[in-house]
Amino acid sequence: MTHSSVNTHAVSYREIFRLAWPASVAASVTPLLGAIDVWALGQSSRPLDIAAVGLGAVIFSLAYWTFGFIRMSVAGLAAQAIGAEDEIEARAALVRGAAIGGGVGLALIILQWPIGALAFELLSTGSQASAETLASGRDYFNIRIWGAPFSLASYAAFGWLTARGRTDYMMAASLFITLLNIALDYWFVVKQGWGPEGVATGTLIAEVSGFFVVSAFILLIMKSHGGIKNHWRPRDFFRFSRLRRTITVNFDIFVRTLLLAFSFSWFVQRGGAFGDVTLAANQVLLQLFLFTGLALDGTAIAAESLVGRALGARDKTRAESRYTSAVRRTFIVALIAAAAFSALYGFAGGAIITLLTPDGMIREAANTFMPWVVISPIIVVAGFQLDGIFVGATRSRELRDAIIISTIVFLPGSLWLASLFGNHGLWAAFSVYFLLRAMALGAWLPRIQNSFKV
Repeated sequence: MTHSSVNTHAVSYREIFRLAWPASVAASVTPLLGAIDVWALGQSSRPLDIAAVGLGAVIFSLAYWTFGFIRMSVAGLAAQAIGAEDEIEARAALVRGAAIGGGVGLALIILQWPIGALAFELLSTGSQASAETLASGRDYFNIRIWGAPFSLASYAAFGWLTARGRTDYMMAASLFITLLNIALDYWFVVKQGWGPEGVATGTLIAEVSGFFVVSAFILLIMKSHGGIKNHWRPRDFFRFSRLRRTITVNFDIFVRTLLLAFSFSWFVQRGGAFGDVTLAANQVLLQLFLFTGLALDGTAIAAESLVGRALGARDKTRAESRYTSAVRRTFIVALIAAAAFSALYGFAGGAIITLLTPDGMIREAANTFMPWVVISPIIVVAGFQLDGIFVGATRSRELRDAIIISTIVFLPGSLWLASLFGNHGLWAAFSVYFLLRAMALGAWLPRIQNSFKV
């Protein structure tokens, strides 16, 4: 391979930006919705309801992030099918993912009572959160659970849009959900005073509406790629060889995402050991932590599409060039963005906290632990970017193993450091957790490059 051929086939920064900036906006929706909830409750007469929503929302983080493998597996499998110009398999990947998401969502509704009872029993164990906070969190859970089938089926749709490189449609759907949720939060919480129940109702309506919007975008894409009625072979939807690969990839990413969601849940639950004020402060800071991480995820989502298409392409010389340049250049963009977010929080972190919560005790506690949020973009950026590369390559085993190693270290480490340094120790352990995951994936990255030589 000559140097000129590499330059000819290389992924351009323009292509990365075209995919990444809408994906960043779309990926930021989840924590932004949480920040909107925090803001709305902060304007109410009971600001400690922030802690109640934090407890209720962490259950959905555990449930939804656990099944986040649906989006990632559809993105990787569909991108490789698109790279191979196999439209039938690209659509089959969407059908499989949507069927899994919708089915799991229905199961969550059917099993909502035992899930809720077990979850709140675990969250209350060793926690100093008040009975009133726990009861309000349970009310939040009982309402929001009804949106599960729509939310999880939407994961498959977002993964398919990633594979298609239509992150602009992802952004449009995500903005619709966000803006609708802002309006509903304002009406139900600020105007009507419904508290956590209002937050849950607004989120439910926004999630269901978002499913229909993203479905409309998918139909538009299909119309321009052979027609809505064409390229359907139902017998291929569940062909054994393809289904086995889908199950393998899904299971590995399921384990990875389950442990990641569990670690976030563990962080929230351990914060409750320091009382309602610290729990509420951690909830405020966690919204910023997640917002930054998922905003940085835009370049990772771009990598999913670019890497998947490169590995699926028939021209291996061109494919290897595009893979190499995609990895290098998406990393450069991600690092620049991470530095910018750290600078933003360093200069304006206090003002952002004041905007999110007017309560003096919560604000003071959040400012105490804000330095951990300031450095968080630098800490999480490598892990997020490597996630995108490994998802696009459907190297699910490595994703699974990296998170297992990190979790094994994080759980006892968080107990030890928290016993020595309190909530600062908890944040330190959380930071180490992300660094270990990135180190493990970085060590295994050459495996993908070597696959071009097979």
